Amino acid sequence: MTLKDLLKSDKKILALSPMDGITDVVYRQVQVSIQKPDLLFTEFVSAEGISRGGVKLYDQLLYKSNERPIVAQLFGKEPEAFYKSAIIVCHLGFDGFDINMGCPAKTVTQHGSGAALIGKPQLASELIESARQGIKDYLSGQVTINDIGLKKASLDIIKRNLSFSDYTPTTNIDPTLSVKTRLGITESVIDSWIPHLLSHNLDFLSLHGRTLKQGYSGLADWQELEKAANFAKESNTPFLANGDIDSLQKAKLYFEKYPVKGILIGRASMGNPWVFTDQTPSLEKKFSTMLYHAQLFSEIFPHRRFDPLRKHFLLYTTGHPRAKQLRSQIVRLSTIQQLLDLEEDYLSC
Repeated sequence: MTLKDLLKSDKKILALSPMDGITDVVYRQVQVSIQKPDLLFTEFVSAEGISRGGVKLYDQLLYKSNERPIVAQLFGKEPEAFYKSAIIVCHLGFDGFDINMGCPAKTVTQHGSGAALIGKPQLASELIESARQGIKDYLSGQVTINDIGLKKASLDIIKRNLSFSDYTPTTNIDPTLSVKTRLGITESVIDSWIPHLLSHNLDFLSLHGRTLKQGYSGLADWQELEKAANFAKESNTPFLANGDIDSLQKAKLYFEKYPVKGILIGRASMGNPWVFTDQTPSLEKKFSTMLYHAQLFSEIFPHRRFDPLRKHFLLYTTGHPRAKQLRSQIVRLSTIQQLLDLEEDYLSC
């Protein structure tokens, strides 16, 4: 079933939310090994960066075929970059192209991208239409990956990504075009913002129930999410809601309570890929998953330092009776062997 078919079906969609610096291919592979969500997103990547030769950024666009449907999320503010990025995303075989209009990070918003686009509806429109045109031109064969001015280094790294994904470029995949955004900048403006986005005939729309000013503080406003869902229903656009869903049970309850096509789970999956299940993992299972996470990271990114894994491993101690002591050791981990040496302490209560 294609992503477009999934969106048209009666099935409710439970998805892993895109998270910057978190939902890379390693994280997603760990999640798939425990319980595959109905839909997965990459961490966001700069449209300007990948279209101008930022070869290291292509690590953020690595994926495996067992993750499908998989959607690439892009951020930026230049229409031309979104056009070129759409060509790249199509060539790499993604099932969808998602535009980030919701990231609250200052490093993103101060440059006019992410949630800052809520205050620039005309530019938001231009980005959507540029991406749409890029998808259309690629699928029609009018433009190829060799026509958008990429340097050899970029073309070579794209070949590396294709090999990793075991994907041969074709025009048979018709990717979705979507937006993920927030309620507003300082206050909710969904009465104007959501209809504006829906006027662009998106394949689906995702909304985080907080404002830019809130960041990740306070509670998501599900009353506003419900209002937005009703706007989407009127335009026949599948709507995915995001905010404070921390269990499969709560997701099921909210599916019954609110008129949403899908629910995104984000931070609650960190250190807890079982959030998409009814399982309560044993300490043995948690440790073996940590080890798999570390081994997979070292296999896929052998050139990277071990340090980024610590934030994940710290969260694997949530609820552990000796969490404080374990965390004092985890913050010093720098090798897989050191993690293995921690096994006895982790499994003892």
